[in-house]
Amino acid sequence: MTKSLHKTNQELDSALLDQDKLVDLAQLSTLEYDRRREQEAKELGVRVSTLDKLVRSKRGRAPAGDIQGSELKLAEPGLWPDPVDGVQLLDEVAAAVRNYVFMPDAAVHTVTLWVIHCYLVDCFTTSPRLAVHSPEKECGKTTLLDIIQKLSWRPLLTPSIQPAGVFRVIERWKPTLLIDEADTFLRDNDGLRGVLNSGHRKGEFVIRVEGDDREPRAFSVYGACAIALIGKLPDTLESRSISIELRRAKQGEVPKQFRYDRATDLDDLASKVRRWADDNSDIVRQAEPSTDGLFNRVADNWRPLFAIADAVGEPWTALAREAARSARKHADDQSLRALLLSDVRDIFLAKNTDRLRSAELAEALGGIEGRQWGEWKNGRPITATALARQLAPFQIGPGTKRIGQITFKGYLLSDFDDAFERYLTDQTVTPSQLTNDAHFSQAQTVTAQNHVTGPTAQKPNGGAHCDRVTVRREDIEDVSFQREPRQLAQADPRAPALGPPGDSLDDLR
Repeated sequence: MTKSLHKTNQELDSALLDQDKLVDLAQLSTLEYDRRREQEAKELGVRVSTLDKLVRSKRGRAPAGDIQGSELKLAEPGLWPDPVDGVQLLDEVAAAVRNYVFMPDAAVHTVTLWVIHCYLVDCFTTSPRLAVHSPEKECGKTTLLDIIQKLSWRPLLTPSIQPAGVFRVIERWKPTLLIDEADTFLRDNDGLRGVLNSGHRKGEFVIRVEGDDREPRAFSVYGACAIALIGKLPDTLESRSISIELRRAKQGEVPKQFRYDRATDLDDLASKVRRWADDNSDIVRQAEPSTDGLFNRVADNWRPLFAIADAVGEPWTALAREAARSARKHADDQSLRALLLSDVRDIFLAKNTDRLRSAELAEALGGIEGRQWGEWKNGRPITATALARQLAPFQIGPGTKRIGQITFKGYLLSDFDDAFERYLTDQTVTPSQLTNDAHFSQAQTVTAQNHVTGPTAQKPNGGAHCDRVTVRREDIEDVSFQREPRQLAQADPRAPALGPPGDSLDDLR
């Protein structure tokens, strides 16, 4: 018993001695500790990494001289002393934005509502990224981010940031992240894109291992983020964004030159925004705004802005919906394949027919000015085979069709009905929309029939076969199949092979 008690006292004395040693080591400079750490670890009978951890615990926070850079401080606007009228506030914010940046009204209203949402992010399940595009430099992107920095909650404006910096900053400060010149680094940074994508939805985390014990830790990445760049965002990030397009202003189109150190009026506005957000957070949180015909992620993006507009009231309720309609009308954010569907639909309408040969459809696509189809691969127009590969993911493929006794490889308008309805936002084209001059208003594949006469044909062919079929439309030249049946079959004897649905666009180009 006495021997056991003696041993316990020795262990206690040793532990106290070790603690004193750790305190002494913690008081050493970084350079001196680095020289002694291996020997001290050996004397204490521990690993060097364990000693490092123990010494850090005795030091507490590292001295400022041991950490490079400056301490990160994020500004919080003061709280305006009096209640704020919502309509007047949003009008003032919109006027301030319009003073310094040349933008369409719909874009001004979008930015105004997005700034308010920065103070209310926790009221929503999604936080749309604000994508600020321009075709060239000097269009006001940086100025707009400067204005947002003045107006928003805990703004952090940076032209470059790494993924680890993003999730650690968001976890600790819950800032409004403002990323400038993203075209210079974002597209090739998979890690950063992944963090920004995840931050779109509440409850998303990134998992990292921390400390010497490599303990898994969860970091929240949900928060407000605006991104400015020349060109377009990667598709996955663009779909999580509300986009505005800036153009270079002409002389006189911007009323005032922005100077960050002189824009004190924006400081007062930020205080008013904070007061309105504090007073109306419960109303906004409980709101169930109509998404006005928007669906899926597009609706998710606009729902926070609609909730704010509805809490403010007219005219902002209507202005928010108009901004959304304008964004959908003018945004060039549809995927390449969705754009292909839109152009295919327009070609069927322009040619006033319900069926087209594969080669004819590809040729028509290649002739659309300003589209990729004219220089699809190595400067050459898209081919029937490449077209088939692009349509395959929509479960659309060329087949054998008939006009009278003429058979050919091509597409029926009805082949696209499902894809048009699912992927195009405006009205789907159906054969009933064709004029009475469209002789082939009923979709048909090859059958044993000798010929087909459309129900609205004015002059059915009285012969036993159809050597020439002409589809007429107003103001557009006649579209004719002028070859003999045998010649047509020889020119296009088989359907182009379909590519695998998983092909990426870059692989297909």
